[in-house]
Amino acid sequence: MHRISLLFLFLFSNILLAQNEIGNNLVKDKFLKYFELPRESVFLHTNKTTYIANEEVWLKGYVYDRHNNKPFSQTTTVHVGLYNADGKKFNNYHFKAGDGYFKGSIVVDSMLASGEYYLRTSTNWMKNFKEDDSFVQKITILNEKPIEKAKSIKDYDIQFLPEGGNFVEDAPGVMGVKVTDANGYGVRIVEGSVFDSDNTQVARFYTSIFGLGKFNFNPKSGVEYVAKIEFDDGRVETNTLQKPSKVGISFSVKNVDDDRFIISLTTNEATKEIINEKQFYLLVHKDGHANRIPITFPKNKLFVSKVLNKEVLNKGLNILTLFNPDGKPIAERLVFNHADLLDTKLKVSKITTEGDSLNIQVKLLDTGNVQQNLSVSVLPGNTISYNQKNSIYSAFYLKPYVKGFIENPKYYFKDVTSKKENDLDLLLMTQGWSRYDWTDVFKGPPGQFYEFEKGIDLEGTIYNKGVTSEEKLLVSFPDGRSRYLDILDNRFLIQKNFPVKGETLDFTLIVKNGKLAKPNIGLNMKLGTIPDEMDTIWKEKVEFEDENSFKINNAPDLISSDNTINLNEVTVVEDKIKTTVVKNSLIPKYVANRMTEVSESLEFQLPYVTDIIRSRGYNVMEGLEFSSITRVLIRSILPSSFSAANTYPVPIIYLDNARLPNFDILYKMPTSEIESFMIDKNGSWEGARGAGGVIRIYTRRLPRDYNDQYGKDENVFKYELKKGFEPVKKFYTPKYTSYLSNEFENFGTIHWVPELKTDENGVGTFKILNTLQTNVTFFVEGMSAEGDLISAEQSLIIE
Repeated sequence: MHRISLLFLFLFSNILLAQNEIGNNLVKDKFLKYFELPRESVFLHTNKTTYIANEEVWLKGYVYDRHNNKPFSQTTTVHVGLYNADGKKFNNYHFKAGDGYFKGSIVVDSMLASGEYYLRTSTNWMKNFKEDDSFVQKITILNEKPIEKAKSIKDYDIQFLPEGGNFVEDAPGVMGVKVTDANGYGVRIVEGSVFDSDNTQVARFYTSIFGLGKFNFNPKSGVEYVAKIEFDDGRVETNTLQKPSKVGISFSVKNVDDDRFIISLTTNEATKEIINEKQFYLLVHKDGHANRIPITFPKNKLFVSKVLNKEVLNKGLNILTLFNPDGKPIAERLVFNHADLLDTKLKVSKITTEGDSLNIQVKLLDTGNVQQNLSVSVLPGNTISYNQKNSIYSAFYLKPYVKGFIENPKYYFKDVTSKKENDLDLLLMTQGWSRYDWTDVFKGPPGQFYEFEKGIDLEGTIYNKGVTSEEKLLVSFPDGRSRYLDILDNRFLIQKNFPVKGETLDFTLIVKNGKLAKPNIGLNMKLGTIPDEMDTIWKEKVEFEDENSFKINNAPDLISSDNTINLNEVTVVEDKIKTTVVKNSLIPKYVANRMTEVSESLEFQLPYVTDIIRSRGYNVMEGLEFSSITRVLIRSILPSSFSAANTYPVPIIYLDNARLPNFDILYKMPTSEIESFMIDKNGSWEGARGAGGVIRIYTRRLPRDYNDQYGKDENVFKYELKKGFEPVKKFYTPKYTSYLSNEFENFGTIHWVPELKTDENGVGTFKILNTLQTNVTFFVEGMSAEGDLISAEQSLIIE
């Protein structure tokens, strides 16, 4: 009998272990597949947040790969929609991105009424996911019509939110409190108390400036609890707390010190009888990265805790999900691991005065992270026109994981102290479950229905009669490039182009015997779609005022109507490049004699650029799809001599002198589109990193048999683009009526630098106009090529 009992226990234990393993593997499989596709986040840095009609919104965008913590290089097209306070779209704009950055400007239309507006930034790739990864920036526009501030409504929303999501009777835990006004902004209370059925006070709490608080609580079975909350106007509200569950597990997390934290699970007798000594596990995860930690309640114990080293956490925000033995998520908590994420600091100083300009230096103080790509807004020290509630930190480290509205997320990452770390933890505790719904995770991974946009397709129609497919259409682009287009049924297609709004395309029809004719052209542009309405709008925080009082903001009489002041130190706009096959000014002199010119016979023998690379001793794989978005992989066929292992290095490839972050652009690229190339398998010019060799490719600027007669006006149809990508314009400072007025100090713009690259010493310099302001503030955001972020605000006294 004893042996039978032991055999039964052995078999039962194996069954339980097998069930646990099945549940664990299911979660692992579903989790990994759900986060298999890369996710991008975007942040928009504008030079101000309050604008006067006819000003320009100067902006710099950053696109971030959350899985790899680096700039998202695959993104080349970004869409920005302008919406009014009701979420209705007013206009849309399109920007060309490269290496994870984009820049430009938007003119504030004089037809816009004074009020609040929203800039929603998104990409086509984001449409693949249920979670909305768009970035929304609120701006205020001042026009002739004044803004009437909303009157206050004394209406409060009071929520009690148990840590981890479970409120269990006879299971001690932590209860969060959230008190907000009618617009969702936090309210600081005078005092809050919780009373039991006997009117005995069992807890006391307060809230922060964001309306958040917490208290320890052990709800008893069969007892009803009431909270009384006193506000600063003397008003007292009474709320009945939700009833605790009969069974469940209370889940809490607490810091021990800088290197460790403790997780605690508490339950009651009824739950203990059900779970006995079954194994639970905690999944610590973020963006597809995860650590699994088993947890078991000791025999006859209602409490278990584990002290964990913070090495199990990912940098930044982490999602801690508790799973039961069946693989079902039963509790969740968000925690933030600061690690060394916010260590980068900088110093702004004036170097010299040069005429009517000041030479400014920005120096990074972190010696381990000195090369940054920064955007800098320079405003008067007393400005009230910069009210940015987000920073690049909050946009990339916080927003993608938290559902719902966060009041002033920038606060948690500016001048971080232990108090702000505790405030952030309180925010995350009261947020409950993360933005990722496990129901969606278990349903299956998101489909890849929307691709990365590589420019815009232009569909054209030739309205001339008698045009046949034997004839060719020559198009010349503003940068000096030209190409032949095939004609089919009087239609043609220009694929993956980046047409700039306001530029002109020149078309010439080449008929039989090489004669020229002026075509009549119509173009249709397939621009990315932007939603006509948006839901993620938020009202301004309303301070309680007298019933009959309101504030009016008029547009200040600030900008002169005649002209503007241009500065020399501005956004660099590339000059138009005019080259021929014979002489290409892009090619460095030291490699000119090593270039191979593409001939017609080479185009016939090796029709694709990847064929050329393959023929020169490289392993080229194309059309890869599984577990990767990379379509082209290129490696040397010889292992690297710099590595002990047999690794096959990847070559460095430059296309028109721009180093390619990946080789997808080479997929199916015709050899006829390139003018010359050089393949240096030694890679000597690049040192150790050139172990895979160096390849330089230069695209054809003009068709092979281009004739100067093609460019004569009588043969050319000029098509001005009314739509397209926003042009990258040179920053200009408006000519203000006065630089010493209160209006200029409050609303004026001194300078904007969209792309300040620091050198190997962490130094970047630029000029600003000397407006005779004694106090100037610099608002800096940035991201390095390695994905290191920086956000800083620094004032400078100008003597």
